[in-house]
Amino acid sequence: MKSLLAFVLAVLSVVTFAATPNIHRPHRRVSAPRKTEIAVPWKTVAAGGAATGTVIAAYKVSDGVEEGIKTVAKENPEAFADSLSVLTWPVRWAALVLFLLVYYWIWRVLIRRTPTSTPKG
Repeated sequence: MKSLLAFVLAVLSVVTFAATPNIHRPHRRVSAPRKTEIAVPWKTVAAGGAATGTVIAAYKVSDGVEEGIKTVAKENPEAFADSLSVLTWPVRWAALVLFLLVYYWIWRVLIRRTPTSTPKG
């Protein structure tokens, strides 16, 4: 999980990096002077900072959750089993909903392909 968070942080830092635009004008005889600085909108900078802050906060929280689960597992295994079932509850419900959606989609496709017993005409 930590490696995934580090990867997201690296990707977000590259995405929010401002670079000079590549302007291509093929029929211009005199080359235009290039600007060494570009104006970066403050919203882009703010979004990059917020995304980076979110990833760093998630990394710190994951450290705390990991240490807490290790402590509970060592000191009270019964409470660990109960907390594990509570932590996996959203994943189980998401898997059930996904299964039902796929089942419904397959059912709809089969219903469309099944010919009706009443002849037309």
